[in-house]
Amino acid sequence: MTAQTIRAQAQQPLPAQMYDMLNAHMLVQALHVAASLSIADFLADGSKTVEELAQASSSDRASLYRLLRMLAGAGVFAEEASGRFTLTPLGSTLRTDTPDSVRDWALFIAAPPVWAAWSNLLHSIQTGESAFEHTFGMRLFSYMTDHAELGAAYNNWMAKQSALQNGAVLASYDFSGQPKVVDVGGGQGATLAAILEANPEARGVLFDLPQVVSDVTFPESVAKRSEVVGGDMLESLPAGGDVYILKRILMDWSDDIAARALRNCRDAMTESGKVLVIEPIVAESNEPGVSRFLDMTMLVMQGGGRVRTQDEHRVLFEAAGLQLTRIIPTASPLRLVEGARRI
Repeated sequence: MTAQTIRAQAQQPLPAQMYDMLNAHMLVQALHVAASLSIADFLADGSKTVEELAQASSSDRASLYRLLRMLAGAGVFAEEASGRFTLTPLGSTLRTDTPDSVRDWALFIAAPPVWAAWSNLLHSIQTGESAFEHTFGMRLFSYMTDHAELGAAYNNWMAKQSALQNGAVLASYDFSGQPKVVDVGGGQGATLAAILEANPEARGVLFDLPQVVSDVTFPESVAKRSEVVGGDMLESLPAGGDVYILKRILMDWSDDIAARALRNCRDAMTESGKVLVIEPIVAESNEPGVSRFLDMTMLVMQGGGRVRTQDEHRVLFEAAGLQLTRIIPTASPLRLVEGARRI
């Protein structure tokens, strides 16, 4: 739910506002189904009849029409007078291969296992435990290892989101004075590659679990300045880095584990080195924002994970022997939390 939606709802009587909130799950599930059936892809080259869409998606014609009609009311599709449906600019974000696609998130966030975990939100609130672990008896990442379809949707979204946000990160932080950049938990290396592309004098180290980085290849333009190292961030990190990046990593973990990872960064970095935590931050005010919803997602899906406030980051840094030097906004939900050795 966006801030714009919340403001629009605020113009309605209070019972109507609450009614819309209570019905939000219906829209999420409808978007998930539309994404699963690839409706936006089928409409990418022009309008289609319900019959054509039903045949292409192996769906019941009457039921599909009701879904399309509902989503047309939400601005995702548009129904023409002829009964044909077209794709709106908003609906285009559910296409598969577009730069601004969010289809993979639609596939993940309302998938049956994720939905089942959210149905146990009460358990998380009363115990502080992950609802996902309570529901399935294992952490999300372990579950996705055995359920490739859910894992693919999650990993594809992480890669897509990283690509969308890398430009905002590079526009907000000057890496030119950092000869050696170490990307901790950097996955397939998209963020590190973007940094090295923009800073031809820099060298980079991609560090993640061995099974994650076993088949990573960098673009030819940065390959000679890149090194791939497999390991565990809770054990030790490659030494001698000038800046250690942890992008959307600490939010997955408890304070104890996050502080240990930061402490390992401190121990490995140069004397004048920096740590750069890149993730959303929960604002102190009541202004609506995606970080508050993402924080609840971490509570439900990741045991110990949380989206932290500025003060919580400061405490975390101090526990690791670091001092928070500044927080830099970006043109995205991400913030850059910079730290250095505590004096």
